[in-house]
Amino acid sequence: MPIDYTPKRTHPKKQLPDFQQPHKLTRRPKQPAINTHAFMLNANKAAASPPHLIHRVISKMAYGPNSRDVAHIEQLPGATDQAKVMAYIDEQLNPQNINDAACEQRLSPANGFITLNKTRQQLYQQHFRKADGDTHEWSVFTRPTREVSLATIIRGIHSKRQLKEMMADFWHNHFNIYNGAYGVQPMFVHYDRDVIRPNVLGNFREMLYQVTRSTCMLIYLNNGSNRASAPNENFAREVMELHTLGASNYLGHMDWQDVPVDNQGYRSGYVEADVLEMAKALTGWSFSGGSWWDYQDGNIATGLFLYRDDWHDKDTKRVLGEFFDYSAAHPQRDLNQILDLLAQHPGTNRFLAEKLCRRFIADEPNSTIIDAVASTLQQNWQSPDQIKLAMETLLKSNDFLTTWGEKIKRPFERTVGAMRQIQYDFKFNPNNEHSGWHFWDLFDTGHQPFYWASPNGYPDVKTHWLGTSSLMGTWKFIQSMAHRHEDYDGDKPILNKMVEDTFIGLPNVNDHTASQIVDFWYEKIIGTLPDSTTHNHLADLMASEDHRNPIGGNHHLTIDLTVNDWPAYNQDRLYAMVATIFFTPEFIDR
Repeated sequence: MPIDYTPKRTHPKKQLPDFQQPHKLTRRPKQPAINTHAFMLNANKAAASPPHLIHRVISKMAYGPNSRDVAHIEQLPGATDQAKVMAYIDEQLNPQNINDAACEQRLSPANGFITLNKTRQQLYQQHFRKADGDTHEWSVFTRPTREVSLATIIRGIHSKRQLKEMMADFWHNHFNIYNGAYGVQPMFVHYDRDVIRPNVLGNFREMLYQVTRSTCMLIYLNNGSNRASAPNENFAREVMELHTLGASNYLGHMDWQDVPVDNQGYRSGYVEADVLEMAKALTGWSFSGGSWWDYQDGNIATGLFLYRDDWHDKDTKRVLGEFFDYSAAHPQRDLNQILDLLAQHPGTNRFLAEKLCRRFIADEPNSTIIDAVASTLQQNWQSPDQIKLAMETLLKSNDFLTTWGEKIKRPFERTVGAMRQIQYDFKFNPNNEHSGWHFWDLFDTGHQPFYWASPNGYPDVKTHWLGTSSLMGTWKFIQSMAHRHEDYDGDKPILNKMVEDTFIGLPNVNDHTASQIVDFWYEKIIGTLPDSTTHNHLADLMASEDHRNPIGGNHHLTIDLTVNDWPAYNQDRLYAMVATIFFTPEFIDR
């Protein structure tokens, strides 16, 4: 049975007292941000103990815990935390049954999102090319991709379908498209909404098929102009190297007849000749607008998938030692048969299993769990819920449930996780320039959504994300969010609920000491209590009574969190202390 690390709960959940409504700040002199540099903690220090089970699971299969989700899991059926976690996994594997209307309302036209429901043709004609073939102005051209980026942040923070959001991120990286590539921007709503998101827990073969027909991928990897007279290998190579069999199964320029056959009758790898044959099979798979003639002489391009038979190579293709014939009656059959072969191939299913286990378990997952996930994928390669079944195998495994600290959160996961913890309620709106500030703040972290330039997607190993630039960019962004408690639309609401959450966790105001506030927030964020060194560093910050010289104070004196006056700025000090917890190495772990 999986090990249960769950400690006893030290801070029971209680209702917010009626008197503690969001406090309206009085006018005060503008003060500098509280200096937290003296309290930066040793990045090489290990956590004192693993987080409790519920916290661990939400940190690994979601964008991190918040009070709402923890409370939800605690009320699920089951006598133990492990039983409740299993119920949560089952729930998340069926996102269609989770009511997410509140999150989706944030993405409505009333909140500035005007492209998310446009058809593929509307996106192309209203944001890419006008009827005369000219392109739209840049702000119109890029509007769809900007909306998808903001929608991704919103869903990460507010969606109850957290596993679906994590899987959408996984598959976007697997079938990576760089949003800086010209022509991708107007059509990205279609790629996210119609190609990736409907299939994240569905069938890999279906998703692969939809990717090959998507305007974005056809543009990004140049297949929209791929014709028999000059086959373009870009997309074909990535289909085999990145999307299906994986680079580890590439055997170079070996003769195809020399490739060994495994015990299931499959060629054990692919060779350079297979890439060329795949490129030939992909000829003619294009879109309306992929040819100059599509918008000449009164023609109006639509951006829809367009199979061009006159561009298609009609010779027999040989891929992985098997032969595929062109059929005039079924002209797209040859490529579809090759996609079938790739989707059922054991090399593909092990490659996918390795990536899934690396994402959710460890940088170097055990071969046993990889084998189990790969077997589930291959046995169910034709099932509409193939990926769901594989994820059930993964998420209910001992490897997933007991492993901790073998992965770190990448910058997007850290920032969204912090937003979830403080209940960050910024009114993301594509019409508001300040929403764009979040977009560029993420850019500084090195992990802006959909902005990895090469087709292999953002790296998914610890070593890539421990560089100084990435860490500092992430810390600056999180600190700015923790202190950003004024909106920019005329009203000035507090954009976090740190004060309210403190009153919920510590309803007795006599417990509002630096020591107890630190323990409450650290356990809430990290899932376990801090060691004495970390506790004292954070309590020094929380106890300091003068923002100009935060050298600490009495850890056991009561702090009045209903006021935020000079020179102590009690609420701002709380914001700074919580932000500092987000700087700890323990917060980075997953």
